[in-house]
Formats: sequence, C-alpha cells, structure tokens
Amino acid sequence: MFLTIKKIKTQITRFSYLFCFIFFIDFFQILIKPSILFASENEGVEIDFGDIAETNIDNIKNKGLLYKKEVIEKVKEGRSLVYKMGKPMLVKNFFFEDYCQNIGEYSIIGTVPYPTWCNRNQGPFSIVRNPLSAIVIPITAELKKGFKLNLNDTLNNDKEANYVGVIRGHHHDPTDLTGPNFKYDQDMLLGLVNESQKRMMIWNISNVGIYRNSQKVNNKTLNSFYDLGIDLFNKKGELIGGVSFGEDKKNCSHHKNCLFDKIHLLEYRNTIHTPKLVSTKNWGYVTGNAYPMHTLIEDHGSMKKLFFSRNYYLLVDINLEELNQLGKVKHRVIPKR
Repeated sequence: MFLTIKKIKTQITRFSYLFCFIFFIDFFQILIKPSILFASENEGVEIDFGDIAETNIDNIKNKGLLYKKEVIEKVKEGRSLVYKMGKPMLVKNFFFEDYCQNIGEYSIIGTVPYPTWCNRNQGPFSIVRNPLSAIVIPITAELKKGFKLNLNDTLNNDKEANYVGVIRGHHHDPTDLTGPNFKYDQDMLLGLVNESQKRMMIWNISNVGIYRNSQKVNNKTLNSFYDLGIDLFNKKGELIGGVSFGEDKKNCSHHKNCLFDKIHLLEYRNTIHTPKLVSTKNWGYVTGNAYPMHTLIEDHGSMKKLFFSRNYYLLVDINLEELNQLGKVKHRVIPKR
C-alpha cells in the first residue's frame, strides 16, 4: 500500500511539472496580444514532432548526445525554428497606427522623456533615409510546436531533470542559479525564456557530461550554425538583391547584389517601447543585445537559454523607384555546415 501511494505521489509530481510547462508556454502565447508589431498567425499550424523515437530517456546510452543533437544543435542549426513574416507597411504610415496613438512619441520614465518607436525624429526609425518609400515588415522567429512538445517529453521522462522554478528576467550569472551539488563538468542548467513577459523557467539536468570546463560564460561559443538570408524580388520574380545575418555579423556572402545599408533587422520587445538604437561595426543598426540577432539560443557553457520566440522589424530602406519595382520580400535559412 505504501509503495502504491508513493508511486501515485511521484506521478502527481511529474504531472504537475508537465502542467506547469504547458501552462508556461500557453500563458505567454495568450498574453502576447497580436498587433501590427507581430507576424501573422494565419499561415496554419506547422507540425514537426522531430526525430526522438524513445520516450524513456533512461534507455539512451549517451544522454549528453541526446541533449546536444536533439535540443541544442537543432536550435543552433535553425531546424527547430520557424520564421513568420507579417504584412508590410510604409514606415510613414506606421506612425499613424493605433500602437503609436496609444504610446505617443515619448515615454516618461521617472521624469525623463525617452523617444519611442513612434518618434520619427529620435526613435529607431530616425535612421530611415527614404521616409516616403521605406517599408517595415514584422518578423517573428519562434520554436516549432513539435520541438516544444518533444522537449517537454524529454525533460519529464528524464529522472535526472529536475524542475527548479520560474524566475523574473533571464540576465543572471549561472553561478548564482546553481546549488552546492551542481557539477560543472557534468550537469546543465536549461533556461526556457519568454522575454516578452520577462520570465525564465529553469531545469537542472544532472549527468549530461558534454560541457567540459564550462563554469564560466564562454563568449566565443557559437549560437548559430546558419545564416538568415533576406532577398528582394521585382514584380517579374527576378532577384534584386539582399543581405544575410550570420553567426557573427551581417554579411553579403550569399548575395551578388548586396543591400547591406538598405536592410536592417531591429529587435522589438513588446514590454520596451523605448529601445536604444545602436550603430555597430558587425551588425549595422540594432535595437537589442542578442547576438546573433536571429537565433533563439544563448550558450553560456553549463547554462543554455532557449527563447520561445523573438520579434523583429525588418526595415527595407529603398527609394521610390526601387519600391515601384519591388514585388516580394522573402527569407531563407542558409545552413553553414
């Protein structure tokens, strides 16, 4: 009788983690209200349950290889991501949308006014050189639904994956989140981040054994094994040119006619209406601090952070003649290996 009750309690505990994980995902998706800032969700539901066949992770000889190949590298290679593009809009019309009518040109923080996205002279779109013809397209990068379901199954079937809890924000030193029994040469902290709600769910996974000598953050660790290419086509379907966002910089590697100074990827966070616009050597103009900008993972050695989604404005700063010729803007994932 005692064993039966103990088993029941164990099942209830794991069900609680499963419910919390699903609620964590759904809660954030519900609270992110659709607006002109986000990509369209009317493209249907993409189903991808991945390649994990075994549900009992204890039967896998090399658990570290499972997490490395089926979780970490799938995100780094872009295989677990989907990009959605929203409806294009002239930048000059953006300032008259409901969003701008609601937040205004300045946001008062304390007693200091900060320019918002809607401030055409001091906000991020102040970099526009063609105010009558520049266009903006919302882009959302998000983890595939099937990948999230697989990840949930993997964590809940791993007896050495312990749910820690949900904390505010994600800019934490990994050493502040580990307990005294954490083994930096064997264990891994996995943070599941919803940046728009400033929350991170943490799992402590024991005996992964693939992150050697990784107590400190390794800034040289690659977070992307692919480039995000942006291509412009004319009304005849002919390629005009484009640019790519790579693992360490914005580049022209995949484009004969490079539009380096005409295409910008600006990260948008729905909780920050006053982003800081920065001109960088490798990326051009940016409004976020995630590099590379198009990835959904941050690799900090013994701690990995997976972002459920990130939102961007794709700014295409072209003149009137170029706009009249433009027929389509497309994105593509370009593998690096």
